[in-house]
Parts: sequence; structure tokens; C-alpha cells
Amino acid sequence: MLDYRYFYLENSYGRCTCGLARQGMVKFLRIHAEESVFLDPEWYQALMSFKNNPSVIGFTVEQMVISKLATSGLCWADTSIPAASITSFTGTVTSLSIEKESTYYVPLMFNFKAIDALYVEVNQPQKTARLVAIQITVAKRHTDSAYKFFADWEAWTDSLTRSGFTITPLFLWIVENTRGKAEVEARLTELRQRRITVNPSYVAHWVMIDQVDKVLADILAIIRPEGDAGVMNPVIFQHFCNLSDSIYIQPPQAGL
Repeated sequence: MLDYRYFYLENSYGRCTCGLARQGMVKFLRIHAEESVFLDPEWYQALMSFKNNPSVIGFTVEQMVISKLATSGLCWADTSIPAASITSFTGTVTSLSIEKESTYYVPLMFNFKAIDALYVEVNQPQKTARLVAIQITVAKRHTDSAYKFFADWEAWTDSLTRSGFTITPLFLWIVENTRGKAEVEARLTELRQRRITVNPSYVAHWVMIDQVDKVLADILAIIRPEGDAGVMNPVIFQHFCNLSDSIYIQPPQAGL
């Protein structure tokens, strides 16, 4: 049941009184609705209606891409992640189950500091786990989400390491006009009594939205001013170059 103090109809379009109400509804749908809830035609139409509101566009695209991944999976280059159920969580870190073979962990916190979703694939017999941290953005610039995610690496992987799993991490950027790949070496730092991991060795990938959802990418191309498509922040791009001696398969660039 909707509270009509916060949600209402205007010219046959659903409206909400503020961003907080919108965020609350998204949380409700993530907890109680099916994974594909944000793939109905109305959500694509909503992007056209809010074409002059970058914040709403970014928020909506994020939810649509998460639903697309959970229902259809994604294949790119020689890598893939399958369709899987969504497990939502509150707080900044959640305990990863060693019982679920594959799951998308999705934070309910608005503007979560590090990632938009975390795909976890567990192989119990082989004691291995694959973690794919996912950041979705259509903004021109974005902070270094990989750094923020790996800052809590030990907390994220605690349940897996305590159970003796070997973990393979990957960081996936889903953006508008960037494709690429980089291998990042592990970094450690010494504290007084122990050594901690700044980041494990991992592979960073950049995938374009049209590889996830072509219709969504076409709508974004229509509603966004020319030259306004999100491109990887060059400072972050250089950060990955400095961390790794490897060569990008395809250097991230606009207009690919």
C-alpha cells in the first residue's frame, strides 16, 4: 500500500514528493519484489520523463542495470557472470554466505560508498569463491570505488577466509563510453603488530551499458546532451595504470 502523502499521480505519471520517498520505495521493492522489478517498460519511460534530472537518471539506471544482471547475467570478453537471486542488506558490509552458490548482494543504503552490487560465486567442493564488485555510473566523473571497496576487504571476506576459501576478486565498472581491462597487483601495508591488505591482486574491467541493456543505452543516448555521456575519470584511469605494469586490452576512451 502506498502512502499518498508521498506518492501521487500527475498527468497519468506517478510522482513522489522527495528523493527520500523514492529511495524508500526502491528499498521496499528490492526486499519484496522479484529481481526483474526495474525492467518493466514504465522504468524506461521514466528516464524520458526525468531527462533533465541527472540524479534521478543515475539512480534509475543503477536499479535497472542491477535487475538486468540478476535476471540475464552478463558476458563480456572472456568473462561472465550469470543470472542469480538478489540478497539485499543494510549497513556498510554484510556477511557472505558460504551456502549460496551464486548471489548478488545489493546494499539498501542510498549512495553506498563503494559499490552498487557484489556478485559472489561459491564452490563448496573446491573451496573457491569469486567476488565481482560492481559499480554502475553514468556520471561524467566518479570517485575511486575500487579503493573504497578494498578498504573493507578483510571485513567483506571474513566468512570466506575463516572457512578456508581461496578468493578471486574482480572489480567491474559499468559505464557509458569506456571499455577496458587492467590487472592490479596486490598492495600490503605494515602496522605495528601485523600486515594488512590495502588491496589483493585483482582484475578491473570496464563494460559499456549497451553490453548490458541495448535499449537502455539507446534511451540514454537520446535523452543526454551530446558530449554529456559518462566517461571514466582520467585520474582514476591513471591510478590503475600506476598500480599495474600490464597493458590494457583496449584503453578506455570515449565513443567506442
